[in-house]
Amino acid sequence: MVVDIGRLAVRRTEQEEKVIGGRNRTRRGNAYWAAHSTLAAWMTFETVSLFFALLAIAANAVTVGIVAIALVGKTSAGAGVRDQVFGAFEGLELWMAFVVAATATVGSLYLSEVVHFIPCTLCWYQRIAMYPLAIILLIAAVRRDHGVRIYAATLASIGAVISVYHRLIQQYPELEGGGSCDPAAPCTAAYIEQFDFITIPYMALSAFLLILALLWLDRFNKSPDRASLAATEAESS
Repeated sequence: MVVDIGRLAVRRTEQEEKVIGGRNRTRRGNAYWAAHSTLAAWMTFETVSLFFALLAIAANAVTVGIVAIALVGKTSAGAGVRDQVFGAFEGLELWMAFVVAATATVGSLYLSEVVHFIPCTLCWYQRIAMYPLAIILLIAAVRRDHGVRIYAATLASIGAVISVYHRLIQQYPELEGGGSCDPAAPCTAAYIEQFDFITIPYMALSAFLLILALLWLDRFNKSPDRASLAATEAESS
């Protein structure tokens, strides 16, 4: 049997080129999909961070609305409007506060567990205040335990103070002085900055303030004066 060494060499070279070409295409494909996966992940992060920023603005609007209606209600002309608006949410206040706390909790877990942001020291302090709120407010809403207000308001107030300080040192890093920041996860760094002012501590502050406003609303709707006023209005109608 005669073996054509030249043809075998040519075939081997062709096969090697196919293998090498296939490897190159695979590498280019992997690089392509890796780049596009990173882009998709970034777009998802941008979308989610924008969504949470809009939620923070909505929380601010609701908080300001509750305060404004409460102030207007101090006048004789506005008392009826206040009672009518606030009364429409009677029995829902604790549920609404729970939704706010749960949303803030899910948002913080998304940033650390999905986006892999490392929480700074002040972020952890705010988490310590927020996470229990999601649990105790749910239990209180199910049990209709309005006595939870004092405990929830205490946690929310502490969290709000920390959030204010955190946002302040983000804006003015020189105020921090190196006392609470970890170099690996600096408290002064703004991982998110939507609309040039909404950062993570701002979002947390918006949630804490709205929770406080809803707890006050629950207290107002359950107050004896509010009940007696509602009974008087019912009799007159």
